[in-house]
Amino acid sequence: MTDTPRNHPPPSEPVSGPAPRQTRNLALRAGSAITAILLVYLAARWDVAYESGWACAILTAAGAALCLREFYRLAVMCGFFPFSRFGRIVGPLWVLALEWDLGGGARAAGMPAAAATLAMAVLMTGSMLLQLTRKSNHLALSSVALTMFGFLYCCWLPGFVIHLRHLAFSPSGWPMDGVEFVLVCIFLTKVSDIGALLVGGRWGARKLIPRLSPGKTWEGALGGLAFSVLLMQFMAFTNPIMALARLGWARLALLSFLMSAVGLLGDLVESCFKRNSRMKDAGSGVPGFGGVLDLFDSVYLTLPVMYFFALIHGARYVP
Repeated sequence: MTDTPRNHPPPSEPVSGPAPRQTRNLALRAGSAITAILLVYLAARWDVAYESGWACAILTAAGAALCLREFYRLAVMCGFFPFSRFGRIVGPLWVLALEWDLGGGARAAGMPAAAATLAMAVLMTGSMLLQLTRKSNHLALSSVALTMFGFLYCCWLPGFVIHLRHLAFSPSGWPMDGVEFVLVCIFLTKVSDIGALLVGGRWGARKLIPRLSPGKTWEGALGGLAFSVLLMQFMAFTNPIMALARLGWARLALLSFLMSAVGLLGDLVESCFKRNSRMKDAGSGVPGFGGVLDLFDSVYLTLPVMYFFALIHGARYVP
């Protein structure tokens, strides 16, 4: 009895494998990034319409709470015991207190910058006092330190969104200048991320830092940089009324270069934390990325870059 012949694809015919998965992941990442940018834009437009900053502040505080939850979970997976519940309450309150300070509430009460300073003091002293309530001194230093670092990483860095919203190149430009600073920062960072994924998936061969992120390559990093620089130039050329367009093409090229490079470093930093905790993703609620922290890890480091870049080139606080 002979075997029935089977139809085998010729050796040269490509077999479907990682390519469809990569395309699907890219689509999910793009969709999640666009959704995040749209939410920030809608919050900013709400603030502009009602001459307020609270919509952006509430959105930032909500994101900080979710990121703190994921960060403290990574810490627990590493065997540490931060005061996660306490941090997740006081940290987002600090973001709201910062808006109250910068929005003029503190000045009206005769207490400049009092609310944010008070919230930070409560978090620092509270985490130390909470350690006294535990029955063991085991990992006492790391418990307090990680509680505070989680705040700095997931609240203080995103707090630059609030700072940027209150900046403008001229008093007549507020609040649209601040809206632009925030949106351009997030947009350039995520476009660089997607560009790196596209170029790295197609031409990537030389691994960047395999121990942190095996999928990242030097070719992908350069591709993300090119995407970021070209997009910034395109936006400035097609929208000459942009506040940032006044800086000229050379400074905008420098800004987009910094956004791409620092954003990549932010992604690698979070990858280091995840590898330490043996977790692939910080969470599971954001398609294509994993958790909220996976979505914003690169943006967290680019926000202060945008802030100081704007200050150096003439932006000032406008209440």
